[in-house]
Order: sequence, then C-alpha cells, then structure tokens
Amino acid sequence: MNYFSPDSTKGPRQGALIRFLRAYPHAKLVLLVPVYLLFFFAAERFVSPDKEYWISYMALDDRIPFLEGFILPYICWYPFLISIGLALMILDGPAFRRYIIFLMAGFFSALLFCVLVPNGQNLRPEVYPRQNFCTWLVGLIYAADTNTNVFPSMHVIGSIGGILAVHDCKRLKRWRLPVIFAGVLISLSTVFVKQHSFLDVIGGVIWSLPLWFLVYRLPKLRKRKAKNAAC
Repeated sequence: MNYFSPDSTKGPRQGALIRFLRAYPHAKLVLLVPVYLLFFFAAERFVSPDKEYWISYMALDDRIPFLEGFILPYICWYPFLISIGLALMILDGPAFRRYIIFLMAGFFSALLFCVLVPNGQNLRPEVYPRQNFCTWLVGLIYAADTNTNVFPSMHVIGSIGGILAVHDCKRLKRWRLPVIFAGVLISLSTVFVKQHSFLDVIGGVIWSLPLWFLVYRLPKLRKRKAKNAAC
C-alpha cells in the first residue's frame, strides 16, 4: 500500500530549495533574469530589421575583417556571465548583489534606449568567405539574434560587469587577469563576427561608466564620508 500522496516526493526538493534560499537569500535576484529576457524578446519584435532604424556605423568598421573564429569567444559570453554569477552567489553575497544590479541596470537601460531610439547595423556579410564549423555557428547566431538593438553593446556591458564583479570579490583575486582577458576578447569578438559596429563597443564602455560609479564607487565614497564624520 502506498502511504504517500502524489506530491509527497516534492517535499525534500522544496525543503532543499528553502534551505538554499535561507543560506543564500541574495540568490532571489536571479529572478530578474527571466524578466529581462522577456523585455529583450519584446524589444526584438518592436525593433526588427523590416522597420526603420538608425544605423550604427563608423568608417573603422570597413577596415575590420570578418573572422568567423571569433564566434567562439562571442558565445562564451553566456557561460562567462553565469560562471561569475555562480561563484559570487556562493562566495560573496554583497558582491553578487552589486553584480546583478550592475547587469540588470545596464541591460534594461540599454534595451529601453533601443526602444526609444531604434537602431541596428548593416555589417553582416552576405556571403561567407569560407564554410566551416565557425561560420555555421555564426549562421545560428544571426538567425537567433537580429541585427537590431545593437547600441550600446550589451556584450560589452556584460563583460565589463563581469570584470568589475571579480575585482569586487577578494576571494576571486587570482581570477582577475584571466577575466580581464576574457572580457576584452569577448568585447572585440562582437566586431569581428559583425554583430556590432565598433561604435557599439564604445557605447557599451561609455554606458558602463555611470553604472560603475553608482554601483561600486558611490557606496564607497558614502561609507568613507560617514566614517570621517564619525571620527
């Protein structure tokens, strides 16, 4: 005879989840990610290639070759952000909060700008110079992500966010140089696979400056001012 209800097997799983959230309450900030994804796909439908948009372009773009191999660091942006987030979630709750706040503020504000100022780029090659595994990956990315909503580059904003977050956590000190290298490589990959104009990269850097000040610098200045006032 089965003395367990159909839902009784969920008990241990739910208990483990509750214990995890009690140990890491900051993990609930991850719920902002699906909200951002919904906003992203809505923006993709609102600003699509068949509509008018401002073209992001610099003369330098014409001198940057299409190098399909850079699609590998380009797609590494996703595990880059996730791995840093998981490490911070376990090792440093306050640093994790600042990391998520930086990313979500940067991504949401960038998408809002794209909705208010529809933009895109026309740099994608019509014919690949070669056919190989990397060009196949490029084709998948092109199909999944339109050439609109490119300024500022969220790849750049996210890469800078990852670099700042690792520098914010003392327990990840040994990973600072590798993360800087990865973040710069990912940012450069956006122009070599013709997903972004170099103008979008510059825009991503400029967009990140006030976020860095508000999320990382300003709280330290306020803390220092309060400490000096107490002395």
